[in-house]
Amino acid sequence: MSKQSLSYKQYLAELPPERRDVVERVWRVVRESMPRGYVEEIGAKFISFKAGEDWYVALANQKNYVSLYLIPLYVFPELKAKLDATAPRLKCGKSCINFKSADELPLDVIAEVVGANDAEVFLERVRQMRSESSQKKKSGGKQKKKSDGV
Repeated sequence: MSKQSLSYKQYLAELPPERRDVVERVWRVVRESMPRGYVEEIGAKFISFKAGEDWYVALANQKNYVSLYLIPLYVFPELKAKLDATAPRLKCGKSCINFKSADELPLDVIAEVVGANDAEVFLERVRQMRSESSQKKKSGGKQKKKSDGV
């Protein structure tokens, strides 16, 4: 299922010619590996797969490189460990992998990361993480108040 403001062909056509093959090759791996339940969205800046309102995977053409956002790496630490073990020299930003050529990426491992969890499993883990984070904030605040009174 797709939700689009542009078609995939329009998105590719708007890229600089030297980036089209790179984006197409990586996104083909993502599309072929995508489990059930995710919706593809194609916008002017990003192409992505989402579960509900949450990004699962996204790709963006930047000024000097292409960025691949793999949210499962933050939700499932074992997937991050696998990627790190396979490709320790990836150029990672705060929440993405930056690259100029698809050859820089371990596409087989990226396919595994993308295909590891259907949308239901992903969303359940995201809800669990948010709940744990909320509980930590609440309990941290309570502990602070108790110690303030001592």
